[in-house]
Amino acid sequence: MAEEPGPCWRQPAVSVRCGRHRPYRTKQSPPDGFVRAAVKYPSGRSPSGACPLQPASPPGVCGLHRRPGSALIGTMSEKTTPSQTGPGQDATAASAHGHVHLPDSWQDWITTNVLRGCAPDDMVKIMVDNAFDPVFARHAVSIIGGIGSRLQGMPEGERKVALAQAGGTRYAASPIRLCSLLPRFTVADREVELEAVMTGPNIAIIRNFLSDEECDEIIRLSRGKMRASQVVDRESGGSYQSSVRKSEGSHFERGENDLVRRIEARIEALVGIPVNRGEPLQILHYGPGGEYKAHQDFFEPRDAGTAKLTQIGGQRIGTLVMYLNDVPEGGETAFPDIGFSAKPHKGSVVYFEYMNVAGELDYRCLHAGMPVIRGDKWIMTKWLRERPYEQ
Repeated sequence: MAEEPGPCWRQPAVSVRCGRHRPYRTKQSPPDGFVRAAVKYPSGRSPSGACPLQPASPPGVCGLHRRPGSALIGTMSEKTTPSQTGPGQDATAASAHGHVHLPDSWQDWITTNVLRGCAPDDMVKIMVDNAFDPVFARHAVSIIGGIGSRLQGMPEGERKVALAQAGGTRYAASPIRLCSLLPRFTVADREVELEAVMTGPNIAIIRNFLSDEECDEIIRLSRGKMRASQVVDRESGGSYQSSVRKSEGSHFERGENDLVRRIEARIEALVGIPVNRGEPLQILHYGPGGEYKAHQDFFEPRDAGTAKLTQIGGQRIGTLVMYLNDVPEGGETAFPDIGFSAKPHKGSVVYFEYMNVAGELDYRCLHAGMPVIRGDKWIMTKWLRERPYEQ
């Protein structure tokens, strides 16, 4: 793993517990079930070592524009797959089907140097020297650099507000809501296994949350009522179909049958959130090629439609993704900003939370359902709310 670029980009220590509660650091090998996206630079180079234009970063720029940068680069990479990557093939963290994720450190590096007045061509050249595809590098500098340029032209007061809203203020995660951090513990009627837990951002993988029979029954009950999935319209608060999300879905009303009530009771016992503060259980099916591109589960506070979306139940605070089958290849739940993916294992759960006790949101929980390469994927999702969700 290459060195991190300069002191400005130091990440908070991330400890992960797995099995017997042996913590490890993210630079070591992750446990089974987590896949770390490697990012390597030729000859051990990193952005700080390669850029002669950046002796230091302006105060407060750390983490700037990671969210819009990630989203825009993800959209751009659908149309622009590097034609060749050369000896530093991993430099762009290529993922399935040619999608490319620009590492956070490089996003910060581009924004910082735009704010310092560096020439775009010089930045592109340095990226190409570090094994980025030239077309990809030009798009990255153009997209992220354009955001930085607009920020640079703001009055000082507005600029400070934009910096804080864009992530310039460090998010402090609250203790994860899990009822236990023991390797094995009981939730309601079932013993489960804590395979891994991460803090900052708060993510956990729990095995054996559902039995094979329960998974099969959920799928059986869902067949025949699946409809094309939709995404939230951030302006109106409504929903619409989009190529961003290639799946079909349905849902179970709260307490609809004995199986649903049993699962809801386990979720309440696991995270301590009452059943009435959860949205209905969502069932999703992804066929070959099905995916859900990088997105946040919470509602962006600055969006026009958020007031309508949070009128009942308030903001979303956490998500449980329950895997209903094993996927032969692909279909991971990926967190691109921290370089982790969770593999789909039948009966297991990935739980992540993105709101702390202060009501702040953790944008590091950007995640994606990676394309299914072989087989298909069935999941059940539960979104948790601040307040009772009563429609």
